[in-house]
Amino acid sequence: MPPPTDLLTRLHYLALVSRRMGGSPLLTATRKKLPGGGTEVTGYRDYAPGDDWRQIHWTWCARRDEILVKVFEGQADRNVYLLVDSSPSMGFGRPPKLRLARRIAAALGYVSLLNMDGLGVAAFAETLLADLPPVRHVSRFQRVLEFLDALQPAGSRTDLTRSAEALIRRFPRPGPVVVLSDLYDPGGFHRGLDLLRHAGYEPRLVYLVDPEDARTGLLGDLALVDGESQAVREVTVTERAARRYRSLVGEFQARIGRYCRRHAVAWVQFACDTAEDDVLPRVLGARRSAACGFAGALSRNETTSVTP
Repeated sequence: MPPPTDLLTRLHYLALVSRRMGGSPLLTATRKKLPGGGTEVTGYRDYAPGDDWRQIHWTWCARRDEILVKVFEGQADRNVYLLVDSSPSMGFGRPPKLRLARRIAAALGYVSLLNMDGLGVAAFAETLLADLPPVRHVSRFQRVLEFLDALQPAGSRTDLTRSAEALIRRFPRPGPVVVLSDLYDPGGFHRGLDLLRHAGYEPRLVYLVDPEDARTGLLGDLALVDGESQAVREVTVTERAARRYRSLVGEFQARIGRYCRRHAVAWVQFACDTAEDDVLPRVLGARRSAACGFAGALSRNETTSVTP
C-alpha cells in the first residue's frame, strides 16, 4: 500500500522549504573547506527535485539528454541512521512518545532519501530489536514507513550502550545517527552517545518527554512500578520528596543540554503532546526560532531545545 499522498506532499514541501533555509541541523553534513575557502567538486549525481540549479553541470546537459548536479567535498554519498527507542517507557504519554518518534523519524528519513543519502533504520531497547538495511532512493520510502509503522513498545529496558554497539556491528559504515528516545537508560545516556562519537559516527538527538513525568501530584504511601523492568518499590511521598523529584527531572534535562553543547551534538527536545504541525517544520529546519535557532518553545509548559 503506497504512502498517503497528502503525507508525501507535506513532507516534500517541508523538505524544499528546509533546503532553502539551510536544512535540518539533525541532518546537515559537515563540509570540508579548502584552504582558499572554496569547495572541491568530487563527482556528479542525477538531479533530484529541489536541488540547487546553480550546481547543475550545464556542459553535460548541453551534450547529453541528462541532468547532473555537482557533488562537492563533504557532500559525498553517506549513510544516515535513525535509532528509534522502542522500549516500554516509549509507550507512555498522551499520545505515546513512540508515536511522535515514528512520525519524526519518517520526516527525517524522507528528507535523507530526497538528498540521495543512504538511510538505515533500527529500533532498540536493551539492544537492537529490528533493523532496516540502508536504502538509497526516495522510491524506497514506503519500506521505511512500513518498518516504522510496525514498531511497538517492546523489550525490557533501555540500554543505549549495548544498542550502539549492536548498531556499529550491524552498520559498520560511519555516518550521522539520529537517536530518538526518552533516554530512560539506567546506565546513563552519555555512554551510548560517547561510544558512537568515538567510533566515528555523528550522534544527533531527538529527546522526547512526557509532561506528566514532571507533574507528580501523588502523595502518601505508594507502590511504584517501573514501567520497563516492572520492578515494584514501596515509598512514602511527601511534599518535600515531590519537590525533590521535580528538581531531579529538571537537573536531568539540563544535563542532556550540557552534554550536547560540550560535544557539539545537535539536539532537540519535544513533549509528546506537541502538535505535529509544530514538530515537523522545526525538526526539518523549515521553521526557526529567534530565541535559540532551532525548535524554540516546544509545548504549552515545557522547556526549549538547543543546538550547538
